[in-house]
Amino acid sequence: MAQISKDAELFQKFLPGRKILIADSNAGSRSSLFNVLKEMGAKSNQLFLANTYKAAEEQIAELKPHVVIAEYEFGPRCGLELLQSQREQRPKETKDCIFIIVTGNTSQTAAARALEEDIDAYIIKPYTLEFVRKTILNAAIQKIRPPEYLKTIEQGKARMEEAKLDEAEELFNKATKLDPAPSLAYYYLGQVKFLREIVAQAQSNYMKGLKFNGIHYKCLVGMYELLMKERRHKDAYDVVKKIAKYFPANPKRLGEVLRLAIMTGEYEDIERYYLMFMTLDQRNETLIRYTTAALVVCGKYYLDSNQGAGKALDIFNKAAVTSMGSPRVLSEIIPVLIENNLPEEAEKFLKRFPPETHKGKEFQVMNFLILNGKSAPSLVVEQGRRLLAQGIEDPRLYEVMIKRSVEANLGAAAEDLVRSAVAKYPAKKELFESLLKRSSP
Repeated sequence: MAQISKDAELFQKFLPGRKILIADSNAGSRSSLFNVLKEMGAKSNQLFLANTYKAAEEQIAELKPHVVIAEYEFGPRCGLELLQSQREQRPKETKDCIFIIVTGNTSQTAAARALEEDIDAYIIKPYTLEFVRKTILNAAIQKIRPPEYLKTIEQGKARMEEAKLDEAEELFNKATKLDPAPSLAYYYLGQVKFLREIVAQAQSNYMKGLKFNGIHYKCLVGMYELLMKERRHKDAYDVVKKIAKYFPANPKRLGEVLRLAIMTGEYEDIERYYLMFMTLDQRNETLIRYTTAALVVCGKYYLDSNQGAGKALDIFNKAAVTSMGSPRVLSEIIPVLIENNLPEEAEKFLKRFPPETHKGKEFQVMNFLILNGKSAPSLVVEQGRRLLAQGIEDPRLYEVMIKRSVEANLGAAAEDLVRSAVAKYPAKKELFESLLKRSSP
């Protein structure tokens, strides 16, 4: 009791001037947390409430709170993302702030526990008011009077920043003996080895940290960055997939995940990452480009693997919508549909081109490819010549015209087209000449 009383006194000294944000969509939960903090000595003018993720994000930007208590499942968003907002707003002071997450199941609790050093505490629903009081008190006391383990790690981090790697390593080694589950200490040991480019030992330390907590966030990130540097893309993808499963996506990492999914042939995972993409408020041009490219690749995979045109068309539709009718993206989808005998669907995607792009090369070439599937050879060749006369050129245009010229018994014209095509696209010489030979009697 004496210790509890002493801790309560320390908390009373900690409170003055501190802004506390309670971010929870449930009115009853907000009220309960508000009352607990009032009982613990917080004044009404120190306490701020947010019932939506957007409101919480705005409060963090405006108020710069010292304590944030956030619900994990915050509508379609995740309360852990508010930590990212808090860090962006107060990068230098985040370590002095308290961030507490309210979780509702074992998966959420595991994610909160794995964000060691970032999340100060977690409250599991359903909770008692006494448990909430003790959790908040303990989180504050850890900031006021950190245990030897965390103090030693902070000392090691300071030495790392000063490039005193020998001293840092000694302190992190010491820290591994000060806690029963020293994942964080092993992460920083791995970082020291990574800085020294001793890759095997860096990986070994990350693995040691993951033995204590299989989804320890920083150990996973350290392992991922190491594997990417080593170009071990399959192993890196396995790690980043785990990060994406348990922790909120950020635009940069989501783009990397999509790229790795394509590189490693894990096409069926792309739909899941698309859903993550849809939850993001900020989608920069690079991420939009990665996402649409990944969706197009995924759609092609579904067609190639005979998983049904319906599934592929749904994915292509998402790519077209995500790119806002980008001619570049539509020009990747339409030829695939034509090759898979889906001309009517190809025409539907052609109609997605914005009107102002209809005189451009992409639209004209796609329209020509669709025309090729439903018109006589002579008409196709005539239209192709019109496009060439307008200065619209594309290797696919030449390819179709060569084939159709031969079909229309225009051998000399086909040979002329081959010469022109080779002059324009010398890398495709073999293809163009083979088309002439294949089409010859």
